[in-house]
Amino acid sequence: MKRILALTLLTFSSASFATPLDLSSWTAHTYDLSGGQPPGSWSLSGGNTTVTQTVNADPSFYRNNINQTAYTMDGSWQVTTSSDDDFIGFVFGYQNDQQYYVMDWKQSNQNEGGLYGNALAGFRILKIDAVAGDGNLVLKDFWESGTGNSTVLESNTGAGKGWADNTSYGFHLDFRKTTGDIAIQVMQGATTLWDVVLVDNSFASGEFGFYNFSQARVEYSGFEQTGGIPGEVPIPAAAFMFAPALLGFMGLRRRAKNKAV
Repeated sequence: MKRILALTLLTFSSASFATPLDLSSWTAHTYDLSGGQPPGSWSLSGGNTTVTQTVNADPSFYRNNINQTAYTMDGSWQVTTSSDDDFIGFVFGYQNDQQYYVMDWKQSNQNEGGLYGNALAGFRILKIDAVAGDGNLVLKDFWESGTGNSTVLESNTGAGKGWADNTSYGFHLDFRKTTGDIAIQVMQGATTLWDVVLVDNSFASGEFGFYNFSQARVEYSGFEQTGGIPGEVPIPAAAFMFAPALLGFMGLRRRAKNKAV
């Protein structure tokens, strides 16, 4: 009985201490890559636990400004309009505006040619590294990828792989919880749309943020993080601290009950 109670306590503790992140200290950044689009406009709501990027913009981030590793991130996001079909996603392992990882998701195939190139519907994980490239990020690095500054680490593209309008999706990132591993799951309700694990040691830590490119009305909501927060007490350790006291209390109750009989 004591072992079962301890396990229950640990499970409850690790699941119940996470609360939606307050996004008010996060900051926006938009590249000016001569795409002729305005800067991203990030608007907070829901007690600072929801942020919506409201305009078509060149690649735009909303970052947490914490250099972190060994953490998980969970939340939901959706496009709250039926207008346009471009990129939504997340940035992580962010070192600076030249080096980071991007997970993005496009709704439809689109060949713009010229400055942009050809984009495919579906998921990608990109490594942006202009320091190792030519040091000059351009629109094609984000739209087409596979350029000197942008490497496709994983992808799942093709017909039927794009996101749907006005549909909420769940997101999970497990970053460096084991050496070199990056794990991402995208869910629609109980259905897994993408589940990928990769090993890349280019960026061992970095900031996390929301990302979109040329897509308006993208809403990110209810994100929770475990691990990687400065000053955070690891939940399993805290649970072990409280478990003996609770088990001792239960033992006293049992002895008192037996004595009364």
